[in-house]
Amino acid sequence: MRPLVLAGGACFLAGFGWLSLAHADSGYVTSVLGPTLLIAVGIGLTFPTLMAAATADVPEGDAGIIGGLANTASQVGRSIGLAVLATAASTRAASEADGSSPVDALAAGYDLVFLMVAGLGLAIAVVSLLLPRRRRG
Repeated sequence: MRPLVLAGGACFLAGFGWLSLAHADSGYVTSVLGPTLLIAVGIGLTFPTLMAAATADVPEGDAGIIGGLANTASQVGRSIGLAVLATAASTRAASEADGSSPVDALAAGYDLVFLMVAGLGLAIAVVSLLLPRRRRG
């Protein structure tokens, strides 16, 4: 599990870091499609693996309850994360609105959010080092 989550976190870091470099006049393929595909790989590597880690080695009678708790925690975390990121984006855009165009102000808000999520990808990669090692045998 550790290598998959580590690789997924690295994909988040690289994809969102790359996406934060996009501007209003950037090209689609190099500034949006490329990083989005990298982020999609990170999602595919990270979230199913974390769910499997949450339910690994759980007694059969408790698997449903543990899976439900993990799913609930994931959904609540996403909701809180969305609220934090939307607040950060709007605050940054509002602070940039006085001295720049509305498009540039909005882009500054998104740049901040993409960098915050890139940092989250780094945190996921670092925390993945705490996952248990695969047992042999």
